[in-house]
Amino acid sequence: MEDRANSGTTVAQVIRVAVISPVRIHLQGLAHLLELEEGVRLVGTAPAVGAAQPLLAGAVADVVLLDMTGDMAGEPGLDALYRLAERTDVPCVVLGVSDRPDAVVACAEAGIAGYVTHGSSFTDLVDTLRSATRGEFSCQAGVVAGLVGRLAALARVHRGERAPKLTTRELQIVALIESGHANKEIARLLHIQLTTVKNHVHNVLEKLGVDSRGEVAAAVRRFRLPLPAPVPGSGSRTAPYADRADSFAFERVSAQSP
Repeated sequence: MEDRANSGTTVAQVIRVAVISPVRIHLQGLAHLLELEEGVRLVGTAPAVGAAQPLLAGAVADVVLLDMTGDMAGEPGLDALYRLAERTDVPCVVLGVSDRPDAVVACAEAGIAGYVTHGSSFTDLVDTLRSATRGEFSCQAGVVAGLVGRLAALARVHRGERAPKLTTRELQIVALIESGHANKEIARLLHIQLTTVKNHVHNVLEKLGVDSRGEVAAAVRRFRLPLPAPVPGSGSRTAPYADRADSFAFERVSAQSP
């Protein structure tokens, strides 16, 4: 959309931008440049995703600019990106991403609406912000190939992997393993023998196709297993579970502090 000024010239619609960067000099520099840019209105800045909540509430911003300079799709930056996606539907453009296809694909999986690499100019940044508000995503040919390859891989996974069929008791075991409980704790909470728990754990690992308890959480996410909720009324680390299948709620078990 465009607005026509009284002089008869056509000007771009004003876009509202929020900037998040943990680096103070980056935050101040980006804010200064955006405030000088015609057609752009800076609605606020924040040093972290958590501190940006007031900017993300309601319809304050049209697009968020997240600085990942120096992080290059590493865990901290990706974690921030996933947290941002959980808190708002506002399109997000990431700054400072490596131009490696794998780095951009990792950010795309986390839900970015655009990206700016180290070799991009400020004009490129503004153009990317505008494209994101229009629902457009542009990238280099090498990145396109990486995205298409990732989609193909996901399609193969969905065609070839079906969620394993776990019994009611096995789902209980999975939920407690994911919450960090040891076999002895599981036996106590479910009121069953330790040897029985060990047998269940062996069967669960085999059905999920994993080699250790540490891989169970990833398998739960991959197969989107509906884990049972604890039955209320226990003062232990997690509440014991009822044997009736209709007592289950489709939510993840969380360990409580002792």
